[in-house]
Amino acid sequence: MATFLCYGSLLFLAVTKLSAAGFCEKDNKETFSYHGSQNGVMKWPRLFPACNGIMQSPIDIQTNKVKLDRHLKKLSFFGYDKAVKRGDVVNDGRTVMITPRDNVRRGITVHGKDYNLQNLHFHWGSEKYPGGEHTLNGRRFEMEAHFVHRSSDNKTAVVGLLVQMVKRDNGAFKPIVEVLSDVLYKDETTRLKSSLKLNQLLPKIPASYYGYTGSLTVPMCTEGVAWFVLKNKQTIGWKQLNSFLKVYSVKKEARSSECLLAPNNRILQNLNGRIIYASP
Repeated sequence: MATFLCYGSLLFLAVTKLSAAGFCEKDNKETFSYHGSQNGVMKWPRLFPACNGIMQSPIDIQTNKVKLDRHLKKLSFFGYDKAVKRGDVVNDGRTVMITPRDNVRRGITVHGKDYNLQNLHFHWGSEKYPGGEHTLNGRRFEMEAHFVHRSSDNKTAVVGLLVQMVKRDNGAFKPIVEVLSDVLYKDETTRLKSSLKLNQLLPKIPASYYGYTGSLTVPMCTEGVAWFVLKNKQTIGWKQLNSFLKVYSVKKEARSSECLLAPNNRILQNLNGRIIYASP
């Protein structure tokens, strides 16, 4: 236990400036940001009217208030067992995004409709200042991965994976962590160097979920998004998480402690009477 606390302290020291920093003024040149004084996350409802909607994301999931629906089918993943051998990795100033480029069809099937995987991206923070977006019974996790899917009729479905920091590295994150140093700054891009096994990135039993209708968690905050937050969680090693904490929201020449990208999560939104369904 003492050893783990030591690791946690090291991680905290590595991101003290991140969490204590003020606004990143360079971010104000963007349409929106997380840490700008004029366009940061607290300003989104004023800048983008849709962000004032009544079906916004993320939300807090109170497990004692969800509606268990035993007739709900569990998520069906297809193509996730085929490793991504070619994929673009980009720092867009708001997240690190991975887009498969191997022409393999991957996705989920919901109520008989297929949604094809578009990209995978991350929201993260430190142990002291976690950056996951959805919370579970009020608890925010260090990271949340979003698998974004789209159907042939242009509907969006997002699978949210809650990720908890632990001592031991998670081999599933290795292909991602090993290229983070190539995308430390905004607009930097690279390609995966190792095959990314999405089925290993998911928890061992990924099919059970909390489902609700919400929105994109960044402007334009478009509503009508089908959310599937997986019940089972994944882990990431503290060293691996520390690699994410070195990523900036600005170009290299503008880097400063205020302009580290994390935490890049939106604040929680009101449920406004929506029902959260739980699959078996």
